[in-house]
Amino acid sequence: MSCFRTFIACALFIGAPALAFAEELAPVALNSLSSIPSGAASAKVLDQNGHALGQVTGIQTDQYGKPSAVAFRATNGNTVVIGAAAVSFDGSVLVADNEQPQIAALSAARVASN
Repeated sequence: MSCFRTFIACALFIGAPALAFAEELAPVALNSLSSIPSGAASAKVLDQNGHALGQVTGIQTDQYGKPSAVAFRATNGNTVVIGAAAVSFDGSVLVADNEQPQIAALSAARVASN
């Protein structure tokens, strides 16, 4: 019985961290995924500083089903489209590259209004 308890204790120590992080996803470029991940089509869009830019309205795919572009409604009401290579997804939000002209313009407008 002692061996069984030891086995169970070891299994808990090994399995517990895996279960704790099961729903986390390391940020990954959206265009590197083989399909649109669940939740991405309705996710919030942030800039790299964590400021809200808007809400996804659509994700375009290529002929193989891989994400190729993201469209979102910006907080100013405009629709913005950027390439999927400039967007990362962490399982809950999309983060847009600040170097993209469309994102830089939104960030500048946000700063100017403050």
